[in-house]
Amino acid sequence: MQKFSYHTHTNSFGIFDGHNSAAEMIKRAEELGFEELGISNHLIYHAGADVSFSPMFCNDYQKAEDLYKKTCEEIRAAAAGSRLKVRIGFEVDFFSSPAWRRDFEKLMSRLDADYYIGASHALINHDESRYINIYQRSAAESLDQEALEEFLRCHWLNLIEAVNSGYFAFIAHPDVVKVFGYCLEPRWDEYKMKLVEVLAARKQPFELNTSGWNKCGEQHPHEWMLNELQKRNIPIVISDDAHKVEALGQHFERAENLLRQLNYTNRWKLSA
Repeated sequence: MQKFSYHTHTNSFGIFDGHNSAAEMIKRAEELGFEELGISNHLIYHAGADVSFSPMFCNDYQKAEDLYKKTCEEIRAAAAGSRLKVRIGFEVDFFSSPAWRRDFEKLMSRLDADYYIGASHALINHDESRYINIYQRSAAESLDQEALEEFLRCHWLNLIEAVNSGYFAFIAHPDVVKVFGYCLEPRWDEYKMKLVEVLAARKQPFELNTSGWNKCGEQHPHEWMLNELQKRNIPIVISDDAHKVEALGQHFERAENLLRQLNYTNRWKLSA
């Protein structure tokens, strides 16, 4: 069974959405017999972010850089003396606009991070003039049906561009929107297949995220997507998306069983 996780979160500085400290997550990973642990707090930076909704959201570049630097330093300090190889990552909300890309590339050059996970929790319109995080339910529910359809289409196109960007070690929970009841109808399969095809074209690793079994009764991504990705031999890694110590390694055995059933053997891991 996989003895590491690269997609985990802490409660650093009372800002991020984990429930435990980096030191507590590392200690639990040691108890589980993990060989490695990656801590990947959210990097949610966008000029249109509603910072009143969550202290994790940043709309000021310098504040974002300062926060993410402190996050790296804290994890390095917590890892000192651990027998584990502790990696520093960020789960990045990607945006395709040139302005965002310039700022993110600057961030990557300034941060002492080992890897970045590509993700999108964003509902956006085509020019990013309006951005709603998917957890801002009241804002999302205020959209009329036509606007919601546009925002959801842009969500999938944004995720496709995240793959094309080449920034990321792997892609997180590709169909996370289903947790909120979005894009479950067959007509959205066209966009999901476009994502499968671009993952294949880029040979981009992605995750089987076990947290979906808790949130919506199904792993991320859908099993039919896993089948299509297996046919294309795209590297996969299991993630628990752990926001607390109890979730580390959760459902890994179930995930391993599913991968065996699918004959999914192309497994991905960060290099030494």
